[in-house]
Amino acid sequence: MTRSRPLLGTFVDIHVHVPNKSQLMVDRVHVAISQAYQVIESVQSLMSFHDKNSALNQLNATAHTTVVQTHPWIYAVLQRAQKIHHYSDGLFDCSIAPILVDYGFLPTHQSHNNTNNQWATQKDVILLSQNRVQFKSPLSLDLGGIAKGFAVDLALHCLRQHHIKHVVINAGGDLRVMGDFEEAIYIRNPVQPSQVKYLGSLSNGAIATSGSYFATKMYHQQQVSHLIDPLTQQSVVTDQSFTVLAPQAWLADALTKVLVLSENTEHTCFKHFGAKALIIEKFESEW
Repeated sequence: MTRSRPLLGTFVDIHVHVPNKSQLMVDRVHVAISQAYQVIESVQSLMSFHDKNSALNQLNATAHTTVVQTHPWIYAVLQRAQKIHHYSDGLFDCSIAPILVDYGFLPTHQSHNNTNNQWATQKDVILLSQNRVQFKSPLSLDLGGIAKGFAVDLALHCLRQHHIKHVVINAGGDLRVMGDFEEAIYIRNPVQPSQVKYLGSLSNGAIATSGSYFATKMYHQQQVSHLIDPLTQQSVVTDQSFTVLAPQAWLADALTKVLVLSENTEHTCFKHFGAKALIIEKFESEW
């Protein structure tokens, strides 16, 4: 049973392997899938940079002046982001939002006028007890590099609570598989995205891929992408794609950015989190 909805800036497909097609089972699965989508919608509502009234943007607008008690899910994502930031030596950094705003990948909000400090880093985010957050200096966070995977993981947890054991969730290439089966994995040709190549199969794990092939634009007569090196403040435009396999979708999602910037499949960050990395070069269409 498969359903698809436009969420998280892409289409989110949920496919549940139904052991029997009795009406009772079908109805139960439909209810479970609907609740899983509600979870994803909640993550989107809380963490959207595009929505000026989101909890994330309220945090961005005020946390440099006062301690903010934020939603537990935002706090959980920030905890995960801090871990990746630490073990990647700063390559993963959610405070790059001001650069993405300048490039036009993210909207400008009036509430961000005093927080767009391009030289602030994720180290300026202080996580206190009871889901409280404070910024050491003005900054703006964008959770787009990790929240999609987090939403996929929460949706899968919701389905598991409904005693669903075999499921595939695909959020625009952020894929999470649960169950005793193997899901075929295909990777896009980074220079011809309409072409795909069979990579292998995945069981009980997650995979995510990043690249600049769907997100480049001209900025001051220079081609830029949404992939930003926080250490140099420079955009990365590449004809490669970067894939990470990890136990959970949030982890695969975040670690693709580390792979893009390090171009090192043996970076210690991957080993620490039990992940595997793969850099895909362009390939011939007959592959």
